[in-house]
Amino acid sequence: MEKELYGTLTMYGDPEKEIVDELRLAIHDGEGNLIFATYWETSVMEKDEIIKSINVLCSQYSIKQLHTIEDILPPEFEEVDGKKLRVFRTKKFT
Repeated sequence: MEKELYGTLTMYGDPEKEIVDELRLAIHDGEGNLIFATYWETSVMEKDEIIKSINVLCSQYSIKQLHTIEDILPPEFEEVDGKKLRVFRTKKFT
């Protein structure tokens, strides 16, 4: 039997100005195990292209439910090998 898969779409950017500069999609099973993750930068792709990409991925992975976090979250950073890098996190939603 195939696992039921879920998606979580998170927007990152400036919450005060309501500007989104990055969207992240995490595809996970019902237990929260990450199956696939990707992101889109709004400076690189148009909104319509991003929406099409999200729809294609949800179809390919037969996503049962796509959960969208309504708030725009500020990006998180960590220092790795002396470089400041954005962090990709996902949360389990059931």
